[in-house]
Amino acid sequence: MAVLRKGQTRREFLGASARASAGVALGWSSKSLFEQAVPTADGLAFFVISDTHMLAESAAPGTIAAPRFALNERLVDVLNTLPGQQLPAGLGGGTIALPRGVLHLGDIADSGDKLGTDHERMTETEWLAHTRLYGLTGTEGQLRYPIYELHGNHDTPRGGNVVLQGLIARNARRRGLTNISPNGLHYSWNWDGVHFVALGIVIGANQDDLPISRYGSYDSLAFLVQDLRTHVGDSGRPVILLQHVDLQRYSVPCDDTVTGGSRAMCCEGMAKIAWHSKDCPKHADGISMSEWSACDVRAYHRALAPYNVAAIFHGHLHARRTDAWDGLSIAAARGIPVFGAKNAGAGGASRAFFYCRIEGADLVVREYQSIGEEGWSRSQSEMRWEQAVWRAPLRGRTAR
Repeated sequence: MAVLRKGQTRREFLGASARASAGVALGWSSKSLFEQAVPTADGLAFFVISDTHMLAESAAPGTIAAPRFALNERLVDVLNTLPGQQLPAGLGGGTIALPRGVLHLGDIADSGDKLGTDHERMTETEWLAHTRLYGLTGTEGQLRYPIYELHGNHDTPRGGNVVLQGLIARNARRRGLTNISPNGLHYSWNWDGVHFVALGIVIGANQDDLPISRYGSYDSLAFLVQDLRTHVGDSGRPVILLQHVDLQRYSVPCDDTVTGGSRAMCCEGMAKIAWHSKDCPKHADGISMSEWSACDVRAYHRALAPYNVAAIFHGHLHARRTDAWDGLSIAAARGIPVFGAKNAGAGGASRAFFYCRIEGADLVVREYQSIGEEGWSRSQSEMRWEQAVWRAPLRGRTAR
């Protein structure tokens, strides 16, 4: 399999990956990838939430906005009390299982993408409110389960701030991790033979001569390659990946003819990070106008080719998406199952989260919704299940 070496560019990595993938196209056997038995982890359950957008008062940056905090409190109450209730018969029936944890796909705060001292103070207030409410291991806050977070574009797209540094500190204290990236931001763990990897806002390299993503990737591609090689290898173990930004909009051809792109930013003060502001009069050479560079997306897909990727979860869109991802096509007929989680916190009159459970050899995904402006209110909103069940097989999948 192709391995992203230290100092290797995406151009070199993509070339090596393409040559390695050619073996499958020519009919070479990939049986060795699945020689070992893959545990079914039958009964393993977890919740997936995204875009909770804790918000501070703009007129009083040290004060959390009471309506937004209350919305998140009600969400936590629903997460705490849903297990033990009955699923509708049309969705399979049975009792909702106690989750192993809650996976948060980013946009924890609301103000981290805005400049100025007041917004920095607001972001700090929002982060502290999140940690106070959600805790870490299921004992410190109101949430009764461990939480596993990553950062989104509203948290910290411009480099290190209180959210980024806070996540790094929390990652060092998370229980049961198998791997943490050298920068402390990305991490992985195993639940009952299933390998989970938290990758942050986008996956990429951001260090070579191809166009780089608008948001910094913090070496997430190198971490992913190393992590899968070391902790999954040729075991055939199912892999579940977590990120913030959606895939399909950026799964387009990569212009790999670009060379020598300048890393200078078009706005003063932003030269150290890969970010393009809509307020800039022009884009910076070598930096994609898109949130996620198509070259990084292609390298991400190639890095997954040797592995049994059961599912990818993302947030960001504030809308539920269920797609198959083949690396390039939009609305592909076959590929890696991708689940886009609707916002669980701010925004609009409807909110939702995923309830995921492994049933036999499938990852089964269901969506629980809150309809109404007063989200997750037992008296002022309607809470219901989406009348659909999505299944992703845990065995015998590869990104090819």
